[in-house]
Amino acid sequence: MALKHLQTEEMLQVSATWTDPQSPVRAAILGNPDLSAKLPRIDEIHSILAVAAQPSKNPRLDEISAEEARIDVRHDSIIRGVFGFLTSTAELLGGDAGADLIQLRDLLIPDGLPSLQKTYRAQAGQAQQLAERLTPAIKARTNSIFIGQGAAQKSLTEYLEEWIALGKQLGEREDEKGRLLAEQSELASGTALVKARNRWIRVVNALIADGELAELAPATEALVFGPLRDAEKKADARARSAPAANTPEKA
Repeated sequence: MALKHLQTEEMLQVSATWTDPQSPVRAAILGNPDLSAKLPRIDEIHSILAVAAQPSKNPRLDEISAEEARIDVRHDSIIRGVFGFLTSTAELLGGDAGADLIQLRDLLIPDGLPSLQKTYRAQAGQAQQLAERLTPAIKARTNSIFIGQGAAQKSLTEYLEEWIALGKQLGEREDEKGRLLAEQSELASGTALVKARNRWIRVVNALIADGELAELAPATEALVFGPLRDAEKKADARARSAPAANTPEKA
């Protein structure tokens, strides 16, 4: 008999009895040291196969998009605010003081307001570049520039550090999204399902071998492996009949 003839749904139905905490089959496996050692692998491959069998869109992708949109609102507000504050203050001051602020503005935001149009990945990189430009000397200048009054007052440095933190968050979300999209692509191609089925077969064959070495009592052997033997027998019969069913009858 060949496990490869089992349909994915049959594999999952069989291993579900091994993974169900309330199943008497699992209790029997736990009661035998030779078999119980395989349970972690059985649990793992059952979950992997279940996911691979349902190549649907990961809901986390929508969550990430929503999170990125929320982060981007504040991220863009800080860029606009810092750019506008330094520009307007420079206009009011004029002279060398104003020129110094314009120079600082262009150092902090070299791409100007078009920075707002960058992709999330590019914004993450831009924030990292800003962190590298914030040398002790530059921080000394931004620490001395305050925005707002009273309890709401903050230094320019605080806004810049918030910008950097938001950029890092965007980068982390983009990394996670990239991983999930790659996994989804693998699922859509069917590669993940093939790999999961092959792993399931290897793990189950190892469980069968351990069961043979343990010389299980007939009742325990039937409880643990009976459904698998029955599913295998039907799958083998199905595989044998398939070629005949597809062969045209002779005239």
